[in-house]
Amino acid sequence: MSSIPSNLARVSSTLVNSILLNNLNRSSTDLVELQEQLSTGKRVNRPSDDASVVSGISLMNRTLALYDQQLSNLSQAQIALGNTDQSLSDTTTLIQSASTIASSQVGIGSTAETRANQAQVIVSQINELLNIANRQINGIYLFGGDQSTVAPFSEFNGGIRYTGSTEDLQADLGYLSSLGINVNGDDALGALSGRINSSVDLDPQATSTTRLNDVNGARGRGVTLGSVTLNVDGAAVTVDLRGSDNLGDITLRLNDAINNLDPTAGSLNISGGGLALTANATHQISVSDIGTGIVAADLGIGITADASLSGVPITTSGADLDPKLTALTTLASLGAAVDFTGGLKVTQGGTTSIIDFSSATTVQDLINAAANSGLGVRMTISADGKSLSLVNEVSGLDMSVGENAGGTTAADLGLRTLDTTTSLSDLNFGKGVETVTGTDFRIHTHDGSDIDVDLANATTVQDVLAAINAAGGGSVTAALAADGNGIVLTDTTAGADAFTTSELNGSHTAEQLGLLANAGAGGTITGSDVGQVRVESVLTHLMMLRDGLTNDDARLITDAGSKLSTDGNSVTSARADVGVRERLASDLTSRLSDQKLGAQSLLSTMQDADYNEVVSKFVLAQQQMEGALLAGQKMLSLSLLDFLQ
Repeated sequence: MSSIPSNLARVSSTLVNSILLNNLNRSSTDLVELQEQLSTGKRVNRPSDDASVVSGISLMNRTLALYDQQLSNLSQAQIALGNTDQSLSDTTTLIQSASTIASSQVGIGSTAETRANQAQVIVSQINELLNIANRQINGIYLFGGDQSTVAPFSEFNGGIRYTGSTEDLQADLGYLSSLGINVNGDDALGALSGRINSSVDLDPQATSTTRLNDVNGARGRGVTLGSVTLNVDGAAVTVDLRGSDNLGDITLRLNDAINNLDPTAGSLNISGGGLALTANATHQISVSDIGTGIVAADLGIGITADASLSGVPITTSGADLDPKLTALTTLASLGAAVDFTGGLKVTQGGTTSIIDFSSATTVQDLINAAANSGLGVRMTISADGKSLSLVNEVSGLDMSVGENAGGTTAADLGLRTLDTTTSLSDLNFGKGVETVTGTDFRIHTHDGSDIDVDLANATTVQDVLAAINAAGGGSVTAALAADGNGIVLTDTTAGADAFTTSELNGSHTAEQLGLLANAGAGGTITGSDVGQVRVESVLTHLMMLRDGLTNDDARLITDAGSKLSTDGNSVTSARADVGVRERLASDLTSRLSDQKLGAQSLLSTMQDADYNEVVSKFVLAQQQMEGALLAGQKMLSLSLLDFLQ
């Protein structure tokens, strides 16, 4: 009986074929993967290649994408800042040229003809500055602030209006960081410097919709949210006030807690500028902070309402939360009494119009009414959230704000350009009113009397009114105009003499108060508004110089030249700020480039293939494939005769 040779495996052909195919498939897969790594240069091309490093690769790719975006933003920022710097440099050159003209046209050597000729040069410089102010790069207006898609400067009723923002356009650098890439027209050219800042605190009262972010808080430090302790007749619970948005949320949560303890005990309500706690008869309610907490203190409700021994409810008011004025503040909630029916009588250049507030219900309505008046003015809320301001947007035009038909809106809002509280030093565009020792001016009445007025101790318009009324003794009265603006003198005497004012002792006080006039047989002298405001911008001062040269007015030329020198300093300061930002952008670009290089290096260690290693593995895989094929050839060529040998 023959035996089976030991070198022949006792396996079926099917198993041999299966083993061979598995070996070939594995080798083929290895070769394909290695070929892909050689062609792409990457060790990991899909998540299944190496699941342990895929998340790290994904994170690094996101980081690199962020670096690319930040570097792109910085590149745009550097372009914008570079062009802004050049525009400011051109503005400086223009101002220096205008200042030289102003200096050359004052004193000996200047004539009406030479001044008229130089006025045409200033006209061309105004047009040139307007072009500079409206320069843009990549669709961004360099002096438009963050409203940079529309030309910020435009001609308006003989002046130049600025409709841009007061905030610079920001480039997003990630990680809550940003960089201003242009300069708004107000900072660069003083385009909105003519404003009336009211000192009247409108004192908005608290309502259920008053947001906690819009109150200064009882301690003047805002409101911190957390938990407080509520005690009703000795039973105490903790009330969590976190997540509350407005005062209505605060009262709702605390009243729910009171009702859960005893629905007859009382309630927390909104009253005046804050909150008030009411305890019904025979009950006691208190709210207090927990430990060192400051929640109740900030809300002004660390208080107790005790009616435990009373037959009637007792209310304890919390501290005033000092709500801020916002666009959504209702006019009905204002604590200050304001007559909104009269409106504001505003004169802008040669145009007078009434800003009507009669249908307004919120502060935003007031803002919209000013914006839609067609006068080139804008109304804003003061930074401290207490009052309103009225801003003149138009360079070259003087703005006056007075009352309409006997109303009190302008005074109530503190926006009258010539009010009783106006300081004399602010009149005549900041030049003030000069007084002399002794009598400043004389009033001659119809009955032939002379009234001498001494303003030695006057500092406000009210002081002027009081001094005139005291000197007049009833014969002459002084008051602010009931319609429009200015001081009105009324002669109550009778006679044939003209009603006039005249200056004494070399004084210009009457003129500076707008009262130098001859009413003749009339009974009143209505003074001009010497409290007007104007935009103290480069454009305004160039227009002043143009008008001074055109009208052969040496005093106006001198004034304009002096102001242009100040403008030059302001533009230089703005340019220095741009230079600092340019340097910062350059430093950030260098730093981010280094960080990007480091991130790319780290990504390479995780993702890129080692060519030497891959080539070695590829050669080995080829050899394994060849070996498997040879072994398969030999095994598949065996027959029954090979088995029987």
